[in-house]
Amino acid sequence: MPGLAQSLGAAQQQRQTQETTLSLQARQRLRLLPLPLPELRAELRREAEQNPFLEYEEPLHGAVSLDGLAEREAESADESENLDYFNASLEGFGDQADPEVQAEAARRHDWLIETQTETETLYRHLERQVLRQMETGPRRDLVLLVCDALDADGYLREDAHTLLGDWWQANEGRPPEAFSETDVEAAIKTVQGLEPVGVGARSLAECLALQTRADPRHLPDRALYLRLCDRLGSLLTTSRERLARDLRCTPEELTGALAYLRSLNPFPGRAFAPSEPLESPEIVALREPDGRWRAVCDERRFPLFRVDEAAIEAARAAVRTRDERACVNTLVEQARLAANAYHERNDTLRLVAQTAFDRQTAFLDSGGDPATLRPLLQKEVAEAIGYDKSIVSRVVRDKAVRVATSRKLLPLAAFFTHAVASEGEEAISDQQAKGALKALVAAEDPAHPLSDQALAEALAKQGIPMARRTVAKYREQLGIASTRERRRTPPQGV
Repeated sequence: MPGLAQSLGAAQQQRQTQETTLSLQARQRLRLLPLPLPELRAELRREAEQNPFLEYEEPLHGAVSLDGLAEREAESADESENLDYFNASLEGFGDQADPEVQAEAARRHDWLIETQTETETLYRHLERQVLRQMETGPRRDLVLLVCDALDADGYLREDAHTLLGDWWQANEGRPPEAFSETDVEAAIKTVQGLEPVGVGARSLAECLALQTRADPRHLPDRALYLRLCDRLGSLLTTSRERLARDLRCTPEELTGALAYLRSLNPFPGRAFAPSEPLESPEIVALREPDGRWRAVCDERRFPLFRVDEAAIEAARAAVRTRDERACVNTLVEQARLAANAYHERNDTLRLVAQTAFDRQTAFLDSGGDPATLRPLLQKEVAEAIGYDKSIVSRVVRDKAVRVATSRKLLPLAAFFTHAVASEGEEAISDQQAKGALKALVAAEDPAHPLSDQALAEALAKQGIPMARRTVAKYREQLGIASTRERRRTPPQGV
């Protein structure tokens, strides 16, 4: 029965072809999964250069024109309304029938991502306080001009006369209100009342004095501390005994005053210095109105990578031989496999991140405090989404998440932690155990530091039973010295 044999042979060949195609697509996806954004872009660009039926465009991050949308939204909508609109339109804004509605939804989508995930800066931190505390008008604008004049350390290096000139120049010589240097000084005082305390100071002495006056604690020697701020320059030219006499205090009181001033922050603006330890994140963690965290791919950071259907149609119309047709079909198949693998890679990343967010809500609520982590293994996430553990491992590698509310960057790998057995109903993560261990060492008597066994017993009383060798391992991972070394050198804020 040659017909049956032929049919069986054809079916077998078709099955082998399908298995080969699936295998190629699986290998393609596995190859793209672990790549961080810079390497992913380079790989996709290379594939597009080698295949005429693939279209590649660089991401448009930073090139979107908002056309004043941010200003209008800041005046007319609060954050919860923005989130409601965002959640309702993000997944389907490209399907709108009306082109104008579609374009407006796209612009709003870009604006929401930008305003919720922009890296925190000192100016933005101060600006939010000013907008919340002051009414719209020229005086508020003057205060914002002073905020903009601060350097990275939080100091104001320009005098009132220069700032007044900047004000006139910013308003093209026709300011809406005739301000004087006295008004500029008042604006500087307003800035000095903002958080972090100490910003807007013109000198180190003024910075420390601002923090001393704002200290909420009862300071019996506050007046001495302020007098010492005024005499900081004398520390290099005057003996301690002479300075103590000038300040009307004892040498011991002077030593205590110096210790207090050293505990203050001489550079209040540096906490907002830009730092990007990881490549710009692909995933943004957005909080929905019901408190749930949602994983969203920031599409602006992804390149456009798709099959060029017009090029395929033109190529098929131009083929003349069977070999040319076979070559075109091969390239078309490779292009579709590559495009599908790229989109599956991004969908898998979002799915893994969402599953991790659902289990680490407290971690996100805290802005990334390791002490709030629950035990979570990559294997658990893999089982929850029906993937192999190796898939999750590849997805997590070298990926970053930006938390919208705190604007912090967190490695996606930070959401996963091992469990430490406990006597309570809920297991404790190793990060929580390390935090408890660190707190015990910080609170111990430097003259009689706790041994690893004593630390294990203290942790057990807190419901964190650990073997002595586990305590020793965690102690070494935290960089905490042994009992003998801690006895020789008392811990300095371990």
